[in-house]
Amino acid sequence: MGKIKQGILGGFSGKVGTVVGGAWKGIDYMRSLATSVSNPKTSAQVRVRTNFTTITRIMSKANPILKKSNWRLVPKQSAYNAGVSINYKSAVIDGEVDMERLTFGEFSLGQLTGLEAEFLLNENDLSLKATWTNDADGEISFDDDNLAVVVVRKPADGGMDDVIIDYLNYKREDEQLRMFIGLVESFTPGDKFYAYIGPSLNPRNPREVINIPAKSVVKYRTSKTI
Repeated sequence: MGKIKQGILGGFSGKVGTVVGGAWKGIDYMRSLATSVSNPKTSAQVRVRTNFTTITRIMSKANPILKKSNWRLVPKQSAYNAGVSINYKSAVIDGEVDMERLTFGEFSLGQLTGLEAEFLLNENDLSLKATWTNDADGEISFDDDNLAVVVVRKPADGGMDDVIIDYLNYKREDEQLRMFIGLVESFTPGDKFYAYIGPSLNPRNPREVINIPAKSVVKYRTSKTI
């Protein structure tokens, strides 16, 4: 049974017939009860669900980074929801998720100059190496800007994507990073890895650059198939 909270013109919570009411972030909403899908396994429906699952899983794992980006300021949406919406609109091309189009937040910081990245594979392990030039100007980029790193593994067997993130251990002034990804024995031949690297929120100056136009800086940089 639904419960009216603010009179006949206010929101309500609970179920009334086939309608469910509630509130989120102070916003009253109503939605209909889910109905059964008459043909749930057409190729188009399967692609839509697969793409949505891929994006929601990746964004969920990367949520600590998203919550530090300007996506946290999107009205009436969480940073995670903004990430799912933005990436579903921009990264799904011809019915497939284009991994090179994924992005992980907008940050009001200058991008990394001369960024180069590669995966290094030896007989025991896989790691990510990146180099760049620190040209912090003290206005929209700072020596101690944190860097955000996202690595996504797409298993060759079609299993669930794995995501590794780091947003605390590397800074702009380091000019290089070496990040351990995993032991070779834990992967399957044919697995593909994607890396996304860029400046994140500066912990010392979190608001000094808030009015600078945001840029999507945590972008695809390199990939490798083992």
